[in-house]
Amino acid sequence: MSLRAYESVMKAVADPTRVRILKVLEGGELCVCQVIAVIALGQSTISKHLFLLKSAGLVEDRRDRKWIYYSLDRKHASSYATRALRNLKGWLNDDPVVMKDRERTALARAIGPVAICERGMTLPGRRYVGAAGKGSMGGRREAGG
Repeated sequence: MSLRAYESVMKAVADPTRVRILKVLEGGELCVCQVIAVIALGQSTISKHLFLLKSAGLVEDRRDRKWIYYSLDRKHASSYATRALRNLKGWLNDDPVVMKDRERTALARAIGPVAICERGMTLPGRRYVGAAGKGSMGGRREAGG
């Protein structure tokens, strides 16, 4: 294993949003739109994070027609990625954000990717706040509704 592989994994798991994505994927495969709905960030932001996680060997993807599904990569992962995923599984399980993400993930799994995409990649009980409602970081924001 190279220092570059180590650095790639460590940088990937050093970001809180990427850790949230990994934690929701612990429960199994999700479509990109489900990840977007659970994490409640814009598509380009989530796609960038998924790309970095895939580049680090932490997640894998598969295409099913127009849907792209992501899951933790337990088959092809480097020893660094395998160890990071194993350690992460025992960490942050009582964190309020991770617990809320788990609730939202269960809802996203229950309603499925088609319904989520029809809702503009949001979950029931939430509505999309358009461009005028962008936060200071310029990301998509959802409002209770």
